Amino acid sequence: MTYCMRISAGLLLWGALASAAFAGPVADQAAAIEGKLAEGDGAAAVSLAQDLLAGVWAQALEMSFTQALLVETEATGYGVYNPRATNVFKQGEPVLIYCEPVGFDYGNPGEGLWSVNFFIDLQVLDSGGNQLANLPEVTQYNTTSRHLNREIPANITYTLQGIKPGRYTLVTTLRDKNSQKSGSFQTAIEIAE
Repeated sequence: MTYCMRISAGLLLWGALASAAFAGPVADQAAAIEGKLAEGDGAAAVSLAQDLLAGVWAQALEMSFTQALLVETEATGYGVYNPRATNVFKQGEPVLIYCEPVGFDYGNPGEGLWSVNFFIDLQVLDSGGNQLANLPEVTQYNTTSRHLNREIPANITYTLQGIKPGRYTLVTTLRDKNSQKSGSFQTAIEIAE
């Protein structure tokens, strides 16, 4: 009986500490959002939620990706893409990749504009993980908007000339021009004979 009471007391103490650990600006903002929803003020709740996302976004130490995949054609907008059915390519065929980066920073070119800018680096690894190519700044991504857009659809096209048939891993790194942040993802491809 004493053993069970000690476990229960320990769990209660842990619960209290966990609640304290989750208290803070994020929890306070979430409570404010819930309050606005309870009042029926959806617009204010959405505005507060956007502020919360902006705060979390700014504190991200690195960039990451919500999507990074091979596509049939370039995406025409955020989430407007058709996944490629296979990762097999003919020699010289362009490799189209769609990705959705998160956690980047913004440039301010003036005139009420905001910019999102990346250097894009490519590493090509063979099936054994050996590096065959390391191409810094193989391409770039640059866009401007009058809004701090977070839903950025990045289309990347690689044309791998002279690569022999086989299986490869493409390591794509986006380096934010507006901060020291970067993020990478891997794409497995096969070059057919």
